[in-house]
Amino acid sequence: MVAVPPFWKIVSAGTPCPAEGVAIVRGPGAGWGDGTHETTRLCLRAIAAAAPAEARSWRLLDFGSGTGLLAIAAAKLGAEARGVEIEVAAIATATANAELNEVAARVRFAEALAPDEAPFDVVVANILRPVLLAHAEPLVARLAPGGTLILAGLVATDLPELGVRYGALLAGRRPTSYSLGEWRALVWWGAEADRPA
Repeated sequence: MVAVPPFWKIVSAGTPCPAEGVAIVRGPGAGWGDGTHETTRLCLRAIAAAAPAEARSWRLLDFGSGTGLLAIAAAKLGAEARGVEIEVAAIATATANAELNEVAARVRFAEALAPDEAPFDVVVANILRPVLLAHAEPLVARLAPGGTLILAGLVATDLPELGVRYGALLAGRRPTSYSLGEWRALVWWGAEADRPA
């Protein structure tokens, strides 16, 4: 089991789920993201803080979704989640993981985002700097006004360039930087987020 504050517990399929916390079950299969990597943990913490405190519908986009853990986590908190992943084998794994977690009705995975998708309250992209730079405009375009943007998969030297690139697209909003080991995440918090220290 991998425990990730504030309440996530990631367990392998066939393992009893813990009585406390929010369990995310991971099955075998292709795709990046088993919950042990620092960038995944940074994203899970940010998703927990970005989820609305009151019960209402909300939407999350997981760009580069891999095994689907981040989209599944959001669905466990009531979101309608969409995952975008170019690896077909990873999409199959993510879909199976959504079924294991009993959130398949609220999560969809595809190789590309449908052009008519509504804006997302939270956009998370846990992927490398060149991909984040190349997709800055479409990712920001999918973010609802006042939404939260989470970028991870970064190291310290990536932050200035990404901060400038995305900040220019977000009307000068400033990100908060978080670290775990050598890895970093940038978060542009939305109005409703319960921002962690």
